[in-house]
Amino acid sequence: MTTTNSMISRVLRPEFLLVALFAAMFGAYTLRHDTRGLPPREAAAEATPSRVGTIDLEKTFNSIERYTAAQAKIKTLAEDLEKQVKTADAKVRDLQSELDSFQAGSDAQAAAIAKLQAAVGELRAIQQYVGAKREVEAARALRDTYLAIKDAARRFAEKEGYDYIMLDDSVPEMDPANAQKTMAQISARRFIFASNKRDVTMQLVGMMNEEWKAGKGG
Repeated sequence: MTTTNSMISRVLRPEFLLVALFAAMFGAYTLRHDTRGLPPREAAAEATPSRVGTIDLEKTFNSIERYTAAQAKIKTLAEDLEKQVKTADAKVRDLQSELDSFQAGSDAQAAAIAKLQAAVGELRAIQQYVGAKREVEAARALRDTYLAIKDAARRFAEKEGYDYIMLDDSVPEMDPANAQKTMAQISARRFIFASNKRDVTMQLVGMMNEEWKAGKGG
């Protein structure tokens, strides 16, 4: 019996060695990979939490010199356009006052009335143009500034190691006009709370203002 057991042991020993070798190789593989089969470097990246920063968009708009300069240009443009309105309005008033000097029913009065009507039409056209021009310029300033903020946020995130820069919409106050509008404002919000520790508004503003000054020569 002892001889038989010894022979069986000698026969099976290579198989046991192969099984042990396979188990060791499999164990080493599992140590190098996570449960989803990711390599260790990718698994570590997956396990690292994303770094998130938030900004107060309204505060950013009101704090960057780029937008302040844009608003100053709009104000200057509005003042120039308003001069055109005042000139056209003065012309209408002058023509209205002249009507009393013409004889009722005369050709001169008819010509003056036609001239006044044309002046009134011109005044209304100028008023509409001025209003539309101001709206267009205001919208363009908002759009261009937003795009500049978006680009600056991307560069700031890449420089400081942030994965996301998000708008903290929990900051602005809600207008309790009525239940429907208030609920619409609540539903439109995405942030209930954001820690001030995550706020990078002033860092972003500082970077943009430095770049703006450098671009304008100081």
